[in-house]
Amino acid sequence: MPGSGVDFNGLFGVNTPPRPDTVNPLTQRFKYDFAIAFADPGTFPSADLHKALGRALEEEGGDLAYYPHPQGHPAMRELLASTLDQGRGMKLSPDQITLTAGSMQALVLLTELFVDPGDTLITEEFLYMGTIRVMRRFKANIVGVGTDSQGMRPDLLEERIEELRAGGARIKFIYTVPTFENPLGTDMGLQRRLDILSVAQRSGIPILEDDCYVDLRYEGEASPSIYSLDDSGSVMYCGSSSKIIGPGMRLGWVAGPREVIERVGTIQLGATPSQFSVLAALHYLRESREEHISELTRVYKSRRDTMLAALGEHFGPGAVTSRPDGGMFLWVKLPEGTDTPALLGKAKAKDIRYGPGPIFSPSGEGANYLRLAYAHLDEDVIGEGIAELAKVFEAEGVLG
Repeated sequence: MPGSGVDFNGLFGVNTPPRPDTVNPLTQRFKYDFAIAFADPGTFPSADLHKALGRALEEEGGDLAYYPHPQGHPAMRELLASTLDQGRGMKLSPDQITLTAGSMQALVLLTELFVDPGDTLITEEFLYMGTIRVMRRFKANIVGVGTDSQGMRPDLLEERIEELRAGGARIKFIYTVPTFENPLGTDMGLQRRLDILSVAQRSGIPILEDDCYVDLRYEGEASPSIYSLDDSGSVMYCGSSSKIIGPGMRLGWVAGPREVIERVGTIQLGATPSQFSVLAALHYLRESREEHISELTRVYKSRRDTMLAALGEHFGPGAVTSRPDGGMFLWVKLPEGTDTPALLGKAKAKDIRYGPGPIFSPSGEGANYLRLAYAHLDEDVIGEGIAELAKVFEAEGVLG
């Protein structure tokens, strides 16, 4: 007789996330998909990456017979150190960098490294839903800080730290996306970065600076990284090539003080990204990085402008829309009382999807907000989709 089987539900570890009760949104497709910030398939450099990988395999393909360096390919880390020095003013040696499977794995590693259940992490009041999931997985208490047009407000950050410590909270780090924050699109100026850093230093709390969108600037002046402004060794940094090549490459990095990067290695255990991805990206970025980014920003700027124009035409004064200088999405505020989560089903029935505000809030607030991604859609689809979405909202009395 066959056995009764194993009850795996009784065997999962205490830190295992619950089983998802919905289809993974990354696997779904909609005609007007404004929900997911995909890269544009038309700008993915397939032919050039193929050539780059071919050259890489000719030069060092035999090394694939060996295990890679536990921090990732040395030449890629050297390239990153040079790029971060020239572009972000960061003075790093390659041994202060570890390659990761995208910036999300960097966040996973650092959260696991620092957070015990009940510890507090401070973030912007709205942030990427994937970041929220990671922090919740390790049972962190996520506390959002109010923002303005430049992102996290230093005065509110200081107030929140005082309140939390008065209540006995253990604050492990401040997480911020200072350049084109997801979903707000805010971009911190130099003084704002200095002010946030000053609060963190006075409080003795490290900062995790996530700079994954920094290359996608098509207007405005870039400010130095917070890491480059720090003279106390209290800033950690992560980034990604996902936004300039593609998420499928799964190539990111984490950088910071040596004592942190050494500890990252104890939990990553040498599980760095595929050497195939690293070799292709290394040779491609050496030769074509600036040219490719220039083309991306040209395309994305046009799509941002198309979406802004469509929102102005079809949504009217009832919607307040961000106008970011870069990135991949807009943040839209609708009239008070709008329930964007409840309206999402009606939009999906019209083959439209967007990101409702509460999924970006640790406390579930923001029902009258939504995020609209534009980078992967051509201008005609953006214009048609926004017009159709406006019809959905008009039928529900949202736009008057």
